[in-house]
Amino acid sequence: MSDVHVVKLHPKRDKRVAMGHPWVFSNEIDGDITAIPAGGAVDVLDSKGKFLGRGYGNPHSLIAVRILSRRRKEDVDSVPFFAQRLRDALALREAVYPGRRSLRLVFGEADGLAGLVVDRYDDVLAVQISTLGMEVRKPLLEQALQQVFAPRAAVLRNEARVRQLEGLPQHRDAWFGDVPDEVTFDEGGLTFRLPPLGGQKTGHFFDQFDNKRYAASLCRGRTVLDVYANTGGWALHALQAGATHATTVDSDAANAQLAARNAMANGFAEQLTAVCDEGKKTLQGMVAEGRRFGAVVLDPPAFAKTRKTAGSALRGYREINTLGLMLVQEGGFLFTSSCSFHILEDRFLDEVVQAAREAGRQLQLVRRGGQSADHPVLPGVPETQYLKSFAFRVSLER
Repeated sequence: MSDVHVVKLHPKRDKRVAMGHPWVFSNEIDGDITAIPAGGAVDVLDSKGKFLGRGYGNPHSLIAVRILSRRRKEDVDSVPFFAQRLRDALALREAVYPGRRSLRLVFGEADGLAGLVVDRYDDVLAVQISTLGMEVRKPLLEQALQQVFAPRAAVLRNEARVRQLEGLPQHRDAWFGDVPDEVTFDEGGLTFRLPPLGGQKTGHFFDQFDNKRYAASLCRGRTVLDVYANTGGWALHALQAGATHATTVDSDAANAQLAARNAMANGFAEQLTAVCDEGKKTLQGMVAEGRRFGAVVLDPPAFAKTRKTAGSALRGYREINTLGLMLVQEGGFLFTSSCSFHILEDRFLDEVVQAAREAGRQLQLVRRGGQSADHPVLPGVPETQYLKSFAFRVSLER
């Protein structure tokens, strides 16, 4: 193992890390922050000198150290370390989703691998590295990924804004192996196609799987409007469950085309209409036309990227939910989500309730949902829990 730098925490600023949080902020460290090796291994001690964890550092980041292990003798700069973490992550996925070949394999801190996200599309991996410490360990990570998963190929989807905060460039590239132009993968018995270097984030949103399946169970015999549809996941699951017709809306032309192609691949070409347009604009137009649907899905991208933008994001959520509710038939359903970490669940729910008042609708909450089990949550680490999803039965005000 290479030399390990040691930092000590300020008195009264060590409890959070001692309780299990993997982030150490620069203002919690007692000593010279600039002495932390950029990307190097770091041991974290409490104010009395007790060992709290080992991770990697970045003296130029607000999060100066990210802990990878609570074991003092563990070598976080070795292939065996990464391989064991990957095997542990795989074991969880095999337990909660037996037989699935396409899902999120690694969810950063929740899997003990801060700064790393890995999605699997059958035999192709989409990898997102967001921190300097993980970036410098790419050679170790590559060996471990090949050892544990033996993938056909892997791509790097390193476009997250946090990379800028870590002093890293944003990019999207093939990493290793034979990267195909398109991957075909299964989700819940549906066939999806996706260019591994296309789309948003890591390509497909596996975090909504459980919510999509639940929503689909209520869509039999109904027409469905899927807004901010990406490649049509909500709509296709609804059609698979017996929805009569689905309309997808996405502002990205490539996504709209993929939604139509995915519908064709599953035998739903005649039952899906893919619209390329901005979500709010489409909702406004449909309200003006007097359109109605048996179910409306609102799954927008994160409206709040930072805490400072939470207020405007809440107003945005209220606006689209007001419009969406006006499109739901009497006795139909609204499925609405927020993936903004900075939006608290109760605040989001309050905005939807206010939207119902503005739309002249009454809501019955039938389910609260979160991210799927391949995106596990660490209790005590709120940053690992971000997705809020609600299912409502909608009726006219009584």
